[in-house]
Amino acid sequence: MAGRGYKRSWRNLILDTEYQLVFTTAMVLSAVVFMSGLGYEVFDMANTATKTAIADVQGQPVLDPAVAEETIRGLEHRRDLLKAILVGIGVCMTAGLFVYGIKMTHRVAGPLHKVSLYCDQVTAGKYEKPRSLRKGDQLIEFYEHFRQAHEAMRRRQEVDVACLKAVVAAADGAELAKRSPELAERLDDLRTLLARKEAGLV
Repeated sequence: MAGRGYKRSWRNLILDTEYQLVFTTAMVLSAVVFMSGLGYEVFDMANTATKTAIADVQGQPVLDPAVAEETIRGLEHRRDLLKAILVGIGVCMTAGLFVYGIKMTHRVAGPLHKVSLYCDQVTAGKYEKPRSLRKGDQLIEFYEHFRQAHEAMRRRQEVDVACLKAVVAAADGAELAKRSPELAERLDDLRTLLARKEAGLV
């Protein structure tokens, strides 16, 4: 389930460093290789065309030298401008893909991180109710199955608490603790267990 109005903070976008950075780096490097190859071909064609145009200008003896020089500078300027544009596009695309990759992998790492935290809590005997996923998160079906399993464990914990309360109340009502030190000790153990299970139902 997706929450409403949630805005991700840049401070916690990287939850699983290995997964997110490896995946994003691989995607960015693939794009860089492709863009570098394409950019090289485009610039090579432009450079060849510029050299040809310069040779044509230089091959016209009737052309005013000052005009020829200005024309050549213009051709070289356009070639250099194209190079700068290609480099700029490459840098912007690399940065954009990196940010996009981190944000997209965060949508997978987020639910997995939540599942990991809730599993750690269960191991510690705590059964906090799982929160809904944020808007845009992936693995919705997987997380929903996990949440149903977690809620089933929590319900069993609640049944255990209710049963323990009933047993302790019945024992106190019958004053079993006064009958023998052993029964009193067992009742203390039950109360300790009940308190621990109740504390786990946060």
